[in-house]
This record gives sequence, structure tokens and C-alpha cells, in this order.
Amino acid sequence: MTVTTAKPVTILTGFLGAGKTTFLNALIAYKKDQKLAIIENEYGQEGIDGELVICTNDNLFELNNGCLCCTLNEDFYSLLEVLWNGKEEFDELVIETTGIANPASVAAPFLTNASVPYYYKLKRVICLVDARNVEQQLQETEEARNQISFSDILLITKTDMVDTDQLSRIEKLLRGINPFAIVLSGNQSHYPFDEIYEAPRKAVMQVNLPKSANRAFGMQHQRHQHQDLVSLSFNFHEAFDLQLLSHRLTVFLNFQAKDVYRVKGIFNIKNQQQKIIIQSVMNDLAVATGGDWDDDAARNSRIVFIGKNLEPAGFEKMLKQCFYQHT
Repeated sequence: MTVTTAKPVTILTGFLGAGKTTFLNALIAYKKDQKLAIIENEYGQEGIDGELVICTNDNLFELNNGCLCCTLNEDFYSLLEVLWNGKEEFDELVIETTGIANPASVAAPFLTNASVPYYYKLKRVICLVDARNVEQQLQETEEARNQISFSDILLITKTDMVDTDQLSRIEKLLRGINPFAIVLSGNQSHYPFDEIYEAPRKAVMQVNLPKSANRAFGMQHQRHQHQDLVSLSFNFHEAFDLQLLSHRLTVFLNFQAKDVYRVKGIFNIKNQQQKIIIQSVMNDLAVATGGDWDDDAARNSRIVFIGKNLEPAGFEKMLKQCFYQHT
């Protein structure tokens, strides 16, 4: 089959009880003029609304609104191939993970496999965050930490059940933990779908460092901590050596992956016009090209590490060793 345009992919994650299925039903209604292919981990337990009217095979169903629905089986790659080569056309693939899943394992095929990006392009990972329970979940569960750390969009749900002060505190907490993420809020009466679908066009990779952040060798950094969960944000003016940077980060992940939930950065590489996006996916490192640097913009490299009890000194030293060296 000739590939024309890769299908956009949305991954929906969030801890148990965050409201993923309610959100997914609302998303289907919002996308009423488009056809979605939906992969559900928990199909049959808390399924999406709509009577199943056509059964194409054991795992693939068509809903009464025309959307396709299937279960996430053990062979994820085969399922992606079945959807692509199927007779039914669709506009977007939406994957709802279980409440205790690490979204990195679902995102891995789209970020680390050589061929999958020709067919599917991961556009966003949305994490639903329960406004009432997120602070306790962050203290008690690795899963909630992984989900928040990995996502591009953090959507605070059940906002009608908390007061304004609590909501502001949660927004600040989430921005501190994951500086790369866009933080939004909503509930089942209104979800900000327009903002969610505009988000990739915004500066998703922007890290907001305060003007008072430390400066050394053209570098800024910021440290945020919640319990033992720490996020370290760095901003460098110097250009990097891509080969050296990839090697150092790969070695780092091989030895430190259990304590690091997320690495994500956008880098200025010497003699390269395009931005380079580097991120961790489980224990692997994914390297991809982004858009071109604007001619009049500062080519600042920005990277975030999220994990347990992280201290900035060692990370700063490692990154500085990856600067491009003039010969």
C-alpha cells in the first residue's frame, strides 16, 4: 500500500479514576465530522458509548457513529498494521491506556521504530489529572509520576469539585514537575478541545525559566521538587555535538533509568539548521528532527530531566561535556 500521509496519533493516559473514558466519549462527540480509530486497553470493562453494530473480526468493531474500536493486544505492531491495511478509512488514531500503564511503553513504537512513523505520527500524549487526588497519587504511586512526566498535555479534570485555590496550587505543581507540558483544566461539562488540538502548533517545547535562574557559561537551570520527585530544567546558549550528546545520554539511561521518569529536550546542533528533539522512551533514547530555527531567534538548547532525588551538578557537568568543541 502506498503511504500518502501518516495518521495522527493521540495517546490518552491518566491514573485510575481520572475520567479517561468520559473524556474519550466527549472527544468522539467533538470529532463528530471525523472518523476515529480507537484502541482501548480496558475495552469491555468501561467501554466507550455507542452500540457495536458491525463486527469486522475478533478485535475490531465499528461503532454506530462510524468510529472503529479495537482492543490493545499483545502484538501492538500487528494491530497497527491491521488498522492501516484495513478496508475502513479513518482520520486519527486514539489510544486509551489503562489507569496504571506507563504511556512510554505505548508511545515507544511511534518514537523509536524506524518504519512506524511513516504510517503514524504521534501528535500528543494527554494525561488526565484528578484534581481531588493527584497530590496523594504523586506521593504514593510510580504510575502517576510516569504518566505526568511523559505527557505533552496535562488536563486537570473534576475541576468543579475543588476550589480556586486548590486548582491554582495543582496547576503550579504540575508546571513545576513537567515544564515541557501544557497545563489545561476542564470537566465533563466542558473540555478545552480547541486548545488541546492547537497545542502542537504552540511552543510545546518551551521551558519557562525565571529571570532569576542561575547563569554560568551561558547556562540557566531551575530545580523543582515535590516529595522525592524532582524536575531539573536547563537552558544553554552553546551549540552541542549530536554524536557526543546522544552517546552520553544513552550511557546515562543505561545506568540511571530506574530513577529517571523522563528526559526531553530541544537542541541546537552545530552546523545544523533544524532543531533536534531528544527524549527518553523507557530505557531508550529517541532522536528526531524538528522545525528550522528562526533566523532572528536565539538558538537556545533546552532540556528537562524528571526523576527521583535528582541533583543539578552532575547533569550540568554531563551536558557541558557535550558542547561542540572547536578544533
